Amino acid sequence: MRLDKQLKAQHPDLSWRQIREAVEKGQVTIDGRVQRDPGLDVSGDAAIDLNINRPAQSRARASFDILHEDSDIIVLNKPAGLLSIPSSPHAGSSEDTVLRRVREYMEFKLGHKSYVGMLHRLDRDTSGSLAVALSKDAHAAGRELFKEHMFERHYLALVQGIPEQAEGTIHARISSGYRDGRRKLVDADKSGLDATTDYRVRERLRDAALLELRLHTGRQHQIRLHLEKLGHPLIGERVYASDDRPGSRSEDPARRASTKRNMLHAWTLAFPHPLTGKRIAVEAPLPADFLSTLKRLAL
Repeated sequence: MRLDKQLKAQHPDLSWRQIREAVEKGQVTIDGRVQRDPGLDVSGDAAIDLNINRPAQSRARASFDILHEDSDIIVLNKPAGLLSIPSSPHAGSSEDTVLRRVREYMEFKLGHKSYVGMLHRLDRDTSGSLAVALSKDAHAAGRELFKEHMFERHYLALVQGIPEQAEGTIHARISSGYRDGRRKLVDADKSGLDATTDYRVRERLRDAALLELRLHTGRQHQIRLHLEKLGHPLIGERVYASDDRPGSRSEDPARRASTKRNMLHAWTLAFPHPLTGKRIAVEAPLPADFLSTLKRLAL
């Protein structure tokens, strides 16, 4: 049952507004831990304590859009240009990253005993849904779920040119390491990582297309490499693109659209909660630069 409903049942003399305000002020704990989400699903045996005499805490303000939050998992809408994790072990807390922002948010809410661990990553240029664990148990179990391909991920991508087939599946192995600053596609008989991506053309544009992509595996740079193999790299792609791709023209749609990043967005994310098994499903709204590029290409 929702936290606010349980509190209302325990304190019928309080109005719904008073209950919500008490939760948001940090005056409610579950099993000794402050909870600020009135809609949090709480088990019947949880120890819930409401103390309106407890000094109100400052409300934590997240420097990101939250798509889902409970005591063990947070899913956010990552903006393009933000790193998921530090670029190197030496960068520490000097870089602005998703990991740093979520850690600061949780420390503000719960103090220095809070825990933050990434469940997966997105490239710096990629926007959209990204899941982070808020407890050691959720982190360990969530990473196992990710390895078992239990995270259902759909992306939206603006690509150069229009694929001949309206939908299909790309199978191509990816090198496990970098060469000359990039990963490579490798032959089936060579060492590498299996990778599979489904694609579907959602909209045909002017010398470009809007694709919906589903990842069956989670290899780094998988979508970018697979779209290069398809012959239709991302608009804005500066690493995995070839001038001799099928149907390429002198007027590059990426240049015409004046994009400053790869037009790739982690649109939807769904997975079982690592500890409860309850399904978490979110949709990240398209950012303004993606929408404006889509509009220009549709003209």
